[in-house]
Amino acid sequence: MNSENGVPFYLIQTIYSLRLKSGMNPSELANKIGVTLEEYEGWERDSSDISYEHILKLEEVFQIPSRYIFFGSDITLYNTQRNEPK
Repeated sequence: MNSENGVPFYLIQTIYSLRLKSGMNPSELANKIGVTLEEYEGWERDSSDISYEHILKLEEVFQIPSRYIFFGSDITLYNTQRNEPK
């Protein structure tokens, strides 16, 4: 099953998983993209309201196109992947 932008769901990652893979803590990533720690931590739970400017900064920091980053609530991604046929 593919996402709205045609990318298979198994290739899409959350901001949280990308941060862990990069070895950064939440404070470091918040500083790199120019937001408060509180704002960034909110995005780890629900990233559906991130501005385009910050999406571009995330692409730059993680070196990954935004179509491979999940923007929404974690439960939405989990439910979509859970219901995907094997």
